Amino acid sequence: MEVSLKLLQTWVGKEKIKIEKVATGMAIIIWDPFARRCAATHFFSSDESRVEEKIRELLNALGVKDHDFEKLRVKLAGGADVAGLQIGKKFSAAVVNAIRKLKLPVGGYDIGGNVTRTVSFDPVTGRCVISYLIGGQREI
Repeated sequence: MEVSLKLLQTWVGKEKIKIEKVATGMAIIIWDPFARRCAATHFFSSDESRVEEKIRELLNALGVKDHDFEKLRVKLAGGADVAGLQIGKKFSAAVVNAIRKLKLPVGGYDIGGNVTRTVSFDPVTGRCVISYLIGGQREI
């Protein structure tokens, strides 16, 4: 089974996920490789405190305590500057700053540019594939 996430949706579990139409917003996946599950969202905000609040919400949904952060891996995709807007850069910076503040280890990212993406993630294997609207893909 594959779960599909849309903008502003959040999900926690062991099923494969697909986050489509990730452009200016950000796909944030927090993966627990030991439990083989993840918490994910397709989120949009350039307010760092709101981003940090959303990340803490994902961590709480996973049941992870502050001292267990080193076992996690964060995957990020999005933050594109589409349609001539420079919003993606601001949002990417807010997400990266919040992750640094929380001292979460990043396991892969595909940020910036001007292309809409689809993110596919398998929490059992940790495989994260980014597919671009203009064609092509890469694993992070």
